[in-house]
Amino acid sequence: MRVISGVDTLEVAPGGTGEISLDVVNTGAVIDAISAHVVGLPIEHATSRPPVLTLFPDATGQLVVRLDLPSSFPAGTHPITVQLSGRSGATEAVHHDVDVVVGARPALALAASPSTVRARRRATFPVQVSNRGNVPLDVALRANDADRSLQVALSPSTVSLQPGAVASVAVQVQGPRHLVGSERERPLQVEATALEQTETVALVLRQRPALSPGLLTALVLATILAVWAAIFLLGVRTVLGADPYTKIAPPSYFAATVVTGTGAGAGTGAGTGTAAGGAAAAAPAGAVPRDGALPAGVGGTLAGTVTAASDAQGVGRITVEAWRRTTSGLVLVGSAATQEDGSYAIAGLFPGPYLVSVRADGYQTVWYPAAPGDAGATTVDATSQSVTDGVDLTIEGDPAVINGTVDVGDVTTPVVTTVVARATWARDDPTLTRTVDAAPDGTYTLTDVVAPGTYELSFTAPGYQPTTVTETVTGGQTRFAPTVTLASGAGQISGLVTDGSRPLGGVVVSTTVDGTPIVVGTPTLGSVGTFVIPGLPTPGTYVVTFTADGFTPATAVVDLAAGESKTDVAVTMTGGAGTVTGRIVGPDGAGLGGVTVTATGGASPVTGTSLTTGTVGSFTLAGLQPGLYTLMVSLPGYTDQSVAVDLSSGIASAVTVTLRPSWGTVQGVVRTGSPPTGTAGVQVQATDGQKIWTTTSTAVAGSPSGFYSFAQLPPGSYSVTLSSGGRVVATAVVTVTAGSTVTQDLTLPAGG
Repeated sequence: MRVISGVDTLEVAPGGTGEISLDVVNTGAVIDAISAHVVGLPIEHATSRPPVLTLFPDATGQLVVRLDLPSSFPAGTHPITVQLSGRSGATEAVHHDVDVVVGARPALALAASPSTVRARRRATFPVQVSNRGNVPLDVALRANDADRSLQVALSPSTVSLQPGAVASVAVQVQGPRHLVGSERERPLQVEATALEQTETVALVLRQRPALSPGLLTALVLATILAVWAAIFLLGVRTVLGADPYTKIAPPSYFAATVVTGTGAGAGTGAGTGTAAGGAAAAAPAGAVPRDGALPAGVGGTLAGTVTAASDAQGVGRITVEAWRRTTSGLVLVGSAATQEDGSYAIAGLFPGPYLVSVRADGYQTVWYPAAPGDAGATTVDATSQSVTDGVDLTIEGDPAVINGTVDVGDVTTPVVTTVVARATWARDDPTLTRTVDAAPDGTYTLTDVVAPGTYELSFTAPGYQPTTVTETVTGGQTRFAPTVTLASGAGQISGLVTDGSRPLGGVVVSTTVDGTPIVVGTPTLGSVGTFVIPGLPTPGTYVVTFTADGFTPATAVVDLAAGESKTDVAVTMTGGAGTVTGRIVGPDGAGLGGVTVTATGGASPVTGTSLTTGTVGSFTLAGLQPGLYTLMVSLPGYTDQSVAVDLSSGIASAVTVTLRPSWGTVQGVVRTGSPPTGTAGVQVQATDGQKIWTTTSTAVAGSPSGFYSFAQLPPGSYSVTLSSGGRVVATAVVTVTAGSTVTQDLTLPAGG
């Protein structure tokens, strides 16, 4: 299978679509159903049209891969790989790499709930700042009130948000003293700014007076309540006798504690219990329920840092969980994700002991402090209204894989590129270094890479300048690195020009680089006849032309590998001889490189080869004496051609030779029944007695039902047979000639 596409970079707007057109050629010997799969994007973002492309052998079709990206897709360059594979398994899957460039779309949102707070002087408004775009935002916040009567503090006043993230900002407002009168509304506005995005939210402090008309009524009621409280306390003292007063936390305050006892106040749980006499006991005053929301100011916080065992750096996007051990097993009570520096905080926990674990895809689960399971874990106490710091954990990532491609340009012989990955935190540690040689097509895979961590990838190849890039991998990640293009060193062509016996000075030596001529000459004094063409891009093939008055122009084809210098080019120029130039093309008019062209008819044959780069198919034969010549043109897979050339005047006009393929094709339709109709699914074989070609009749749109075809058969006689149930049921003999198409229909006997 072969794939051709002009799309190497695709720009897609956030929330938009993009298409990658792929021309697919079935190079196999059977009809194949080809499908596309995109590596590097979630499967729901990529579709193909058509879903399955069915191709005959040597047929070409087009697949269009469509990318639908959500509006929140991160901005930047995302390398993806389109993998094309056939269902027959006759050919290997092929890949096409594309860089998807997603533009930036900043979007900021601001909200407050509630937006109106009723208080005497101080109030706190919770404001939510949301990043609804696809780029990180550094948001600056400020508050304004129209009459400048309020004191406002924002905590924090700046936040950094990744795409899709939400941050809470506490807006603390204090109004002026308001002793008497009716309530006053004091409006203010909070403004958020980031990347030329500005959003505002309106807040209102509804300020109550310090002394309201109902204050006296409240004082009277308070006095009455105080009297009743005194009477109640006196009654309690009478009932309890000499029992002392105590100030203790209710038993149900501790969610994991089971309270036992036989006294009147003993019980279990937060709100129920059984007294000594068996009657249900009331919940203690101020008891906190075992489940539901935790009252403000009661909960504790566990905080720490998660670091990698590989590079001792903080690991972000890791889930840290707090567990409570109960009689029925472990219960998950809280969790948090680590920040980019590895820090985390699990807030809102009931006071008591907890087990802490850390987990994520591609990482090994660890229980604090360093146990593989909860059995070996150590508990950490959460304390009311305080933060328990230092709950740090170290995790190990699964080995990662780095895939990539090295581009060394168009070369005639494979170039071996060595890829070395060195850990940036321990560059000289051999246990962390990974080395591999790239395949002939430039692809490479570094396996068993210690993760997470950042690696420096170096690429070296003979004749090329070393290149270094940096890649970061997470635990268990398969990383597709961008394609690295190696720059080759400059090459040089030098040598000596003679007339067969002595060096020649004054010879014009020329070649071209990307269409630009480079001309040098041979000196007439000193190093007579020598020439040097420096600074040539490599790798490449160069046609060097030598011209001098009184001599037949001469040419030399020189192949330079990457950074190579050819210093031994020897050219002999012949006086009075002729030159033949021309071009070899195929039936479609395209140039054919590597064709052997031989001029016969002189004292000895003169042979040359058509160019494979530049003006593909061009050739030049120099040093021919005047006379009549025959050009013999040959290329494997094509029919040999011969052309007569008249060099009586010394120079012939340009010659164009067309070569035609020497292969043929056998095709036809398999029919059965009466009247005969095309039948699909029948095995057809062709053999020349030494090799067997096999295919199956098909029913594909655009071709008659029961159609079969054998392409690229060498000329000769072939036996074409039908097989059913493991036996031959029909046969025919055909003769294939070069470039011909033979039609041979076959009939499948009834019941066969």
